[in-house]
Amino acid sequence: MKIVSLSYDNWEKYRRPLIRFSKRYDKSPRQSVYSWIFQLKKHHIEDAGTSIKIALWEGKIIACSVVSHYGSKLSSMLISPKYKQTHLLANLTEATLQDLGVLYRRIRYNDEAGIKMALQAGLVCFSYLEDRDGKVYLWFGGGHWHSDDISEKEA
Repeated sequence: MKIVSLSYDNWEKYRRPLIRFSKRYDKSPRQSVYSWIFQLKKHHIEDAGTSIKIALWEGKIIACSVVSHYGSKLSSMLISPKYKQTHLLANLTEATLQDLGVLYRRIRYNDEAGIKMALQAGLVCFSYLEDRDGKVYLWFGGGHWHSDDISEKEA
């Protein structure tokens, strides 16, 4: 397995395969990774707090991690169902955290696999949020995180 960080230089090489992968596996009605990647311009990849990582196996994308604004606006991961029982998502999270220095993830309170992955990657749960729909989410932070980064944006 190989983890590749998408940058200004290799964006064109991986853009179409990443769009196809995200269209196939993105089932989130709230924050669509597919639409975010589809609208992303090449120069926005270099913005502070933006990170896109893909995991390749035999030349095919098997997972991706997409982070915008250090995870406070968008922090999502997609994985092929065949590889769900691996530590791949934790590895992608650790690699993203190393690149950005700080990372936030919002995970639904009853998503046991997501919470386990966040804890394995070294993230810490520091707050919770009740959405407009009444769904409860937990905020996780890693690296040089601070709870005020999230609390101020939600107020």
